[in-house]
Amino acid sequence: MRTFFCLEVPEEIRKRMAELSEDIYQPAYVKWVEPGNLHITLKFLGEVERSRVGEIREAASSAVEGNSAFMIKIDRLGAFPDPGYPKVIWLGSSSEPAEIHELHSDLEEEMEGLGFDSEDRDYIPHVTLGRTKEKNDGRIKDMGRELDSFSAGEVWGVDVNELTLMESELKRHGPVYTPVFKLPLEGGDR
Repeated sequence: MRTFFCLEVPEEIRKRMAELSEDIYQPAYVKWVEPGNLHITLKFLGEVERSRVGEIREAASSAVEGNSAFMIKIDRLGAFPDPGYPKVIWLGSSSEPAEIHELHSDLEEEMEGLGFDSEDRDYIPHVTLGRTKEKNDGRIKDMGRELDSFSAGEVWGVDVNELTLMESELKRHGPVYTPVFKLPLEGGDR
């Protein structure tokens, strides 16, 4: 099964984030993420045998231990690999809380102990909004200029109370995400 760790975003905020994509002029073709699939990725594991879920849960429980619930403010639009050439369009934070980086680091360390590769680039907490599916470099650069001049105009406060291991099944119409397990953070509501 294909899996990743994420922080879920409440439904009402996901809907409002998805509506934002309707306001962005698209000189390049963009495949927008379905509203129900919007989330903050913490760590992508990839293909995992179902028999390993127990050990992954145990290691993730160790990572969560000592990490408190927190709030992240989502207030800026960005792109990978860079804003001038947007292949991935995302929403992120101009003031990332230290707690999200601590949780990411602890999870990274625990998963590395199970043999999963650690990320070789800095972690940037974000919600992927869409991916450009365009062959024309000029149009992708035009999209970058559009994003540069676009203002989200809204700030979303996302309360993070738990860590979720999500299964991603690739279907013809797009991925379907199903929670495998959820682990509460200290002081979380759940």
